[in-house]
Amino acid sequence: MKLNRLYIPFLLIVLAFGLSFCQPKESEKMLLVCGDSKVLMVDYHKSVESGAPSIAWTWDAHEAKDLPEKYRSKRFNTMDDCKAINGGEQLLVSSSSGGVALIDTKDSKVQFYATVPNAHSVEILPKDRLVAAASTSSTGNKIMLFDIHRPEKVIFEDSLYSAHGVVWHKENERLYALGYDVLRAYKMPSADKLVLEKEWKIPGEGGHDLQLVPDGRHFLMTEHTGAWTFDIEEEKFEKIADFPQAENIKSIGKDASGQFIFTVPEKSWWTHHVSFHLPEQKLAFPDMKVYKARWMN
Repeated sequence: MKLNRLYIPFLLIVLAFGLSFCQPKESEKMLLVCGDSKVLMVDYHKSVESGAPSIAWTWDAHEAKDLPEKYRSKRFNTMDDCKAINGGEQLLVSSSSGGVALIDTKDSKVQFYATVPNAHSVEILPKDRLVAAASTSSTGNKIMLFDIHRPEKVIFEDSLYSAHGVVWHKENERLYALGYDVLRAYKMPSADKLVLEKEWKIPGEGGHDLQLVPDGRHFLMTEHTGAWTFDIEEEKFEKIADFPQAENIKSIGKDASGQFIFTVPEKSWWTHHVSFHLPEQKLAFPDMKVYKARWMN
């Protein structure tokens, strides 16, 4: 009887421990932050808990020995876009200093690089193709198509004034490209060609960022005066409701939970903070001129 009185509490403790151990943990939530010559992979939950960025991985172009010297020292000084692809196994990066690259996150090796004047966005396409947005420059104002197996060789281009955003929509099999005052949709009839299919006038001017919402039916788009959604099927723009609107929002994104990530310049074109909405949070990067931030998943 005495043994049973000792055994029952022990059994309850074991069961309680087992149940707590089996509780599902909150899923990992990672973001990318780019600026200067760097891209940072940051753990959101750990950062919020500690009150400071918890950096899980860093790539610095200045230290990338597999980049040609002119790229390493000159073409990635002002990183302005970073996107995770293939489940985070690879990253796409662009820099207004004139370069784009594809990076393997496992070993930090550069798998592709190319010169793109005033590059502001980059996207991977089917058939091992990569497209980049070349913004205002004497040799820019266009989108440029590359084969990722042939660095630096342009295989197609199309003029687009102040090209700032490129996003491939897998289900629609269309490339969407954002310019100064238009949003375009391109078909890809072959591996080496894009064909303009539709064009919409955006509300306002100075189109800056373009990102697909997880539902696959809407884009987020920013221009000089604020942030908008674009309904792909209805072909309509609407100001984002209940969002902290601001001028010159440099990047915007939304994850499956509905939380926004965005950057707003504080000093000229850069900021030292990454902001979040629904729920509100802010992470400080005092030693970095942050341009854009992206959810990884």
